[in-house]
Amino acid sequence: MTAKAVVVRDDPDHPDEGFAALYAELPPPRSLEPWLGWARAARPPVLYLGIGTGRIALPLADAGIELVGVDVHPGMLRRLRERRPHLAAHLGRIEDLDLGRRFDLVIVPSNILCTAARLDRAAAHLDRGGRLAFELMNPHWLRATRHPEVRVLAFSETEAAIEVDYHPPGGRRYTQVAQVTLVWPEDLEGFLLKAGLRLLRMTPSVEGDLAESPSFYVEARSAAP
Repeated sequence: MTAKAVVVRDDPDHPDEGFAALYAELPPPRSLEPWLGWARAARPPVLYLGIGTGRIALPLADAGIELVGVDVHPGMLRRLRERRPHLAAHLGRIEDLDLGRRFDLVIVPSNILCTAARLDRAAAHLDRGGRLAFELMNPHWLRATRHPEVRVLAFSETEAAIEVDYHPPGGRRYTQVAQVTLVWPEDLEGFLLKAGLRLLRMTPSVEGDLAESPSFYVEARSAAP
């Protein structure tokens, strides 16, 4: 009999310990690009927003990248510190973030900077001319998806309710329930401009056309003083 999936939620106001457990079980990505290439071209340290349990951050650190991490989830940061006690990591909401310093590069490898408030705070931590590199879920793919592990429960121009299945190597099954704020690729330049950012490039996260990619990567530059 197949074990029932553990339902988890990414809720900054009520952190779900199961969500942290899921990410601790996920294997590292097969490739560190484009994050590693961006980080190697930047002046250290690199600010990593949504650092989580270190699934991407620890391989980056092992590749020689100096990181400063931020996450809102206490369980995520506890696991990160158990794995790498000396990595600088801060607990806090991105919307309220003020580290009192600026960075040449800020990276966000997940759909976190999907609201103006979070994007503003990320941009506020950039040096003049610094770069912000982040990932956004692709609304076009989500609207058309028939992926067996992604279920769209509700969809509008501004947000979607979804369920995503995960099968980590340990054998436990998880289903993440999420309410996702959507940023459409055709609206991206205006979205960035309001935060004082200029779009450098936008690329799909998988090979092929943007419409066929679950997410897309954004690289932007700050013009703030």
